[in-house]
Amino acid sequence: MLKFMKALNAFWMYIHQNLFRKIASNIRYKLMLLMLSVMILPLLILIIFSINVSQSNFEKEVVNSNEARINLAGKYLDEKLTESDNILFASLIDEKLIPSISQINDENIPLNFSTLAYIQDKLFSIYYGNKHVNAVSIYAKESQTVYSLKEADFKVSKINQLNGTAWSNLGVRPNYSFESKLPNQGFSLTRSIIRFENRKIVGGISLEMNWNVIDSVIEMLESEPESSVFVIDRQGHILYNPNLGKKTSVDFHKIIKQMNDSKKNISYLKMNKGYVFFKRAFNNKVAIVKVVPESMLLNGVTKTLIVGIIISALSILLTVILSIFISVRTTKPIIQLVHAMNEVGENNLNVSIETERIDEIGLLEKRFSSMVYRINELINKEYKSEIETRNAQFMALQAQINPHFLYNTLQLVGGMAVTHKAEEIYSVISALSDMFRYITGKQGNMVLIDREIEHIKNYLYIQNMRFEGKVQTDLYIEEGTEGYTIPMLTIQPIVENVFNHGFEQKKGLWKLSIDVQKVFDDIEITITDNGVGIPEEKLVDLIEQMKGIPYSLNTKGSIGIKNVAARIRLYFGEDYGLDISSTVGNGTIVVIRIPAKITMEGN
Repeated sequence: MLKFMKALNAFWMYIHQNLFRKIASNIRYKLMLLMLSVMILPLLILIIFSINVSQSNFEKEVVNSNEARINLAGKYLDEKLTESDNILFASLIDEKLIPSISQINDENIPLNFSTLAYIQDKLFSIYYGNKHVNAVSIYAKESQTVYSLKEADFKVSKINQLNGTAWSNLGVRPNYSFESKLPNQGFSLTRSIIRFENRKIVGGISLEMNWNVIDSVIEMLESEPESSVFVIDRQGHILYNPNLGKKTSVDFHKIIKQMNDSKKNISYLKMNKGYVFFKRAFNNKVAIVKVVPESMLLNGVTKTLIVGIIISALSILLTVILSIFISVRTTKPIIQLVHAMNEVGENNLNVSIETERIDEIGLLEKRFSSMVYRINELINKEYKSEIETRNAQFMALQAQINPHFLYNTLQLVGGMAVTHKAEEIYSVISALSDMFRYITGKQGNMVLIDREIEHIKNYLYIQNMRFEGKVQTDLYIEEGTEGYTIPMLTIQPIVENVFNHGFEQKKGLWKLSIDVQKVFDDIEITITDNGVGIPEEKLVDLIEQMKGIPYSLNTKGSIGIKNVAARIRLYFGEDYGLDISSTVGNGTIVVIRIPAKITMEGN
């Protein structure tokens, strides 16, 4: 015992020194342990509660579903038995039947042969009129004769003793006999044939039916493999067992007694061995019963328990992984910040912490980086000041480059290309030079459509040379529209946007068409491409932004679609501008709408 205590004490000391102390000295382990405790405990409680609720719901589901099925099955059973009874009733109102069975005394007399043939035809019509009929019989009381048809075999027989036959109990009311007759497990229905004039019983008619008339509804009831379905009489005797291989230990006599003693309109009983669902039919003469054993319920609960255990294990494992991930992610920037502070402590001011976090830790990292940057900035103030001065001088020198010098130089390079017989180089440089001359010209804000189109042709020529064989362009200018005016650089930003966004990720041939037409008093310029299209959300956002563009424009920066829309609204009012439609994968259509004006306004 003393050795065991020493070993236990040594183990405890080892745990304290290597585990508890390590947790106490490391914020990551503290956070991890705290998160595991906070997350796993509620999760276990929730899982246990869910399993209990699932078990209860499973039992309720079994009860509700079977209660609905047994009610439907009872109605179906009642309907089928009533249909069988109606076959008998329909025969009773036959005007020839009563005279026929009243007149025949000897089947060998030729005079009565036609009447005998009529009875035979009557039996055949009933027998073949319902596939579930096993046999049909007509009883003539005066002659004590029975005319029967069974398995297509017509017989005429005399009855010397009525006791023990179905005809012994004939009365004003119909007699229904439900007996278990193996192997067919059939039942019989018998009605008296009464002469209406004097209310005298002259005979009877009986059907022997197959219980398989209700097999379809029994298949619906057997929703669980372990369950059993029976048809019983009012004494609790089994009339029909669809699966003779299945046996039940349920005492149906006791079930019938509980059914009769119950004052409530119930359709199931909970027994020690499971549930018994029942529904009476045919004026309480029979009942259809379904037995769901307790083992089936236990199997369902066991499956639920197994699923619950598996989900619990996976949830706990996911919780552990998530706790580790969150702990590492939370403490990693703190540890990085500690390492960076150690670097600064060793006079290394080139430390920088890149972060995208916006929480307190991210703010701490940004403040630290800002602090190091300012310290380094103060140390290198004069050096940086000199570099900034030189950079300013260089930028000023770049700003002095005249755009006219640029296109003149391009013309020079073009001439050299012609000298060296490089016609394509000359054509590209010439087109580029014309573009710069158009942009830097002093023609004003409004230009002729013809000049704008020439500018677009130069732009498309350069693009065709860049993407040789990949771009197919189509320009259509309606005759007479060349003389109308348009704001300068209206079409190029749209076309440029097609190449930058519509064709950038487009595979196959690029198609671009520009169509200029006069529509009533307006000019419509339609630019169509087969590019990747604009997503619906982005398109809606773009249209909303164009609607909200103010008239005052900032001329600095690039001229884009929104800028073009704003300029048109500024020049011509709210009725003019851009219409954009696009389908992802099929392309985009942009329609520029301006008034048809000839005068060069804005010059």
